[in-house]
Amino acid sequence: MKALLTNLFLFLLLLGLAGCGRSKPEQADTTNGELIPVTLQTDWFAQAEHGGFYQALAKGYYREAGLDVTLLQGGPNSMSLNKVLTGKAQFAMNKADAVIDFGAQGLDVQPVMAHFQHDPQALMLHADDPAQSISDLDGRSVMAIPGHTWIKYVEAQYGIDLKIVPHTFSLERFLSDPQFIQQCMVTNEPFYVRQAGQQVKTFPTATSGFDPYHVVYGQAEWIREHPDVVERFVAASVRGWKDYLENDPSPAFDLIQQRNQQMSRALLAYGHDRIVRELLTSGHADQGEAVGQLDPRRLQQLADQLRKLGIIPKGEGIPGFDPELVPASARQ
Repeated sequence: MKALLTNLFLFLLLLGLAGCGRSKPEQADTTNGELIPVTLQTDWFAQAEHGGFYQALAKGYYREAGLDVTLLQGGPNSMSLNKVLTGKAQFAMNKADAVIDFGAQGLDVQPVMAHFQHDPQALMLHADDPAQSISDLDGRSVMAIPGHTWIKYVEAQYGIDLKIVPHTFSLERFLSDPQFIQQCMVTNEPFYVRQAGQQVKTFPTATSGFDPYHVVYGQAEWIREHPDVVERFVAASVRGWKDYLENDPSPAFDLIQQRNQQMSRALLAYGHDRIVRELLTSGHADQGEAVGQLDPRRLQQLADQLRKLGIIPKGEGIPGFDPELVPASARQ
């Protein structure tokens, strides 16, 4: 159903763009030393997982780069792809597999950096559940977002069948049912369950071999026309992420709590700790990974996985990705 709705949305979006003409983001230009306005549409409400961008904003790194950056909070109805393609935002966030799929659909997209080198998504089980890995979950019910690529991948990889229960974005059923399994982010939901007095274990979906970047992407045409602005934004964002990971994250925490008053300091600290400990943003230095980096080889591997699963058409290359458009700050 999610895939069907996604395809319908893409069809309607393409129809709308064809009818009214594709709108470019407003021209970024420096005049008399004025700051260049840039908007990033995030993928959820302000949280620890966005910390590097908020750190860069709070500490003035974007302004030092000559940019006036607006961070728009996301949510279920943020319509980030539409905002990028119609010029309401220069950049948005999504998983790399989704961006490649957009490109395969013929949409004019291009990733410019990775804010997560590794996917923080996992399956969350109660600590005393007998399952020891994802491969043990054949026939089990899992609350997840229908249509997400990882579901097809793990079923094919392990020869299992998951009974998907549509995600309600609530922990009520998990807390009341010791057999329940739920899709989660290792940086978020386990904190709430432990706060409720229960213990959990998590199986990161990345351990299956499906480990997409979480990326910032934009409209390829605009990126091609404004390489200097893209480089400034990415360089300042990478600087913000490094500062957030290696130094005091309080400036980001303060700004996040101003924007999202439901966010507790304890959850921010938990999310930050997991991002640092799991090397989600910094990656594994001994494998050549770094903050912000986009490796074309990993993206090619991801595109190959999507083709094998039948999610994108057979072919060559990486839809929605031109390595020449990746700014220097995000290159290997």
